[in-house]
Amino acid sequence: MQIKISELRSLIIKILSKENYSVEEAEKMADVYVFAEATGKNTQGILKLMGTEPAQNIKPKYAPKIVKETSVSVLIDGGGASGPLAAQVAVDTMISKAEEHGFAIAGSSNTFSSTGALSYYAHKIAKHNLIGIVAAGSPRAVAFHGGIEPVFGTNPIAFGFPTNEQPVVFDMATSAMTFYGLVRANALGQSIPENIAIDTQGNPTTDPAEAMSGALLPFDRSYKGSGLGLIVELLTGPLTGASYVFDNGDWGTFFMAFSPNLLGDVETFKKNASDLILKVKGAKTQPGQKIHIPGYDTLAESEKILEQDGSIEMEDSLIQKLKAL
Repeated sequence: MQIKISELRSLIIKILSKENYSVEEAEKMADVYVFAEATGKNTQGILKLMGTEPAQNIKPKYAPKIVKETSVSVLIDGGGASGPLAAQVAVDTMISKAEEHGFAIAGSSNTFSSTGALSYYAHKIAKHNLIGIVAAGSPRAVAFHGGIEPVFGTNPIAFGFPTNEQPVVFDMATSAMTFYGLVRANALGQSIPENIAIDTQGNPTTDPAEAMSGALLPFDRSYKGSGLGLIVELLTGPLTGASYVFDNGDWGTFFMAFSPNLLGDVETFKKNASDLILKVKGAKTQPGQKIHIPGYDTLAESEKILEQDGSIEMEDSLIQKLKAL
C-alpha cells in the first residue's frame, strides 16, 4: 500500500502528541521515524510505536536538559523520554558547536527507548558538511561470541560523510539482526534466517519469539562482531553515564562530529569523496552485476521522496495498526 510522506508524518505526530509529548516534541521524533521508513530501515520506523516499548507510552519526567557542557561537548539528560527526543537535542547542539570549533561530541542518557535509525543522525550531521559518528546502546539481546546469554544490545553504529552529491551514510547493527527485526518478523508471523539467533538453551532457532527469549548472534558470528559491540557499549554506557550491560534500563547514545577543515578543506574533501564513490562504482564486476553502495545509492531517491512529499510502500497491516493507534 502506498502512503504519502506527509500523511505518514501526520499520523505519527498525532499518536506521539496524544498524551505524553507536545506537538513540537512529536515533530522532532516523527522526523526520525519517517526518515527510517523512507530509507528502507523499516525496523526503525513505525514499529517503534508498536513494539515492546511504544514511544508514545513513555512518559517523560521532565524535558531533556543539558547537565554538562564545554565549548566542544554536551551531555543531555533525556528526562526519561523516548530516545529520539533527547538525541535530536544532543545532535542539534553538537552540530552548532562543531560548526564553530571544527569538532564536537555529545552524549545522551536517561532515556527509555531506542534512539531510532542512527542513519538519520549521521545523515543530518553530514548535511552540515561535517563527518559524523553515532553509536547507541540498547537492552541485552546479543550473546558475546562463545556465550549463550545476552549481554549487549544490538549496539548499532553509523557514519556519515558529506560529498558533492548526497552523503555517504553507513549504518549497521553489531548483531546479525536488529531486535526490531525480530519484533517485525514476529508481528508478521514470519521466520527469521538461519544462523542469526539461538534459544535459551543455546540451540539455533528461526523462531523470532524464541530468539527474543534467547539471544541474537554478532553480525559476523565471531569475536570481531562481539568486539565492535563492546566498543559501542563502552562509548554509550560508561562514557555517557547510561546503562552498560543494561543494568538499570537506561539507554545511552554517543555522537561525534568534526569538519574536514581540520585536516584540509571541506570542498576538497567533498570533491575527493565524490570521486572515490565514482571509482568504487566503476570497478569491474561479474557479468550483469553492478556495485551498490548502501547508504549512498538509496539516499539519492529517499531524499527526493522526503523533500517532494513522495509516497512509499508499506504493508497494509502495519498502516492499519498505525491508524488504529
